[in-house]
Amino acid sequence: MRVIVFGATGKTGMHAWRKALQQGHQVTAFGRSVDRLSEADPELRTFKGDVLDLSDVTEAVSGHDAVIVCIGSTNLKDKATLSAGTRNIVDAMVQHEIERLVVVSAAGVGESWKQISLLARVLFRTLLRNVFADHQAQEAIVRQSALDWTIVRAAVLNDRPATGHAPSNSSPAKRISREDLADFLVDQVSDSAYNRQAISVASS
Repeated sequence: MRVIVFGATGKTGMHAWRKALQQGHQVTAFGRSVDRLSEADPELRTFKGDVLDLSDVTEAVSGHDAVIVCIGSTNLKDKATLSAGTRNIVDAMVQHEIERLVVVSAAGVGESWKQISLLARVLFRTLLRNVFADHQAQEAIVRQSALDWTIVRAAVLNDRPATGHAPSNSSPAKRISREDLADFLVDQVSDSAYNRQAISVASS
């Protein structure tokens, strides 16, 4: 399949496009600083652009079969990058009649609130309140679309090696390695098990 990864220069995005290539997909990495990825793998295609620019996003998604969204907030004061960027992606996909969308969100959003720890709840209500609200808005945009979507709510991320474990939806959601998360994201591109569902994922 032809897959484009948004947020491809982030820690999770880097794993995602590598995993997609390993699984035999034709992969495009999208981001503002993808120039440095040009020599990372000869099979990787890159598109330099801003997810907040609808024209960039619309041009980039053309010709793809599936989209993986790994975009992140720019800082703790950022209230709109996740939702505005995802809105552009959804609109561009509709325009080009691309159906499969896989989006990274956070454990704690929506009905998964009960799965996270007391400390995580406190952080989401204080230090991370803008990021949390933006994830909520992001999920709402995805859910309201007619796309073939899967929302992946990640537990606390770390850089440990992959364990081979990911799906959870049970309480509590603790931690997940970025590599395990990336494996799960790429698997969803061609797996319909969680179509139009939000799934919490954790390695431990």
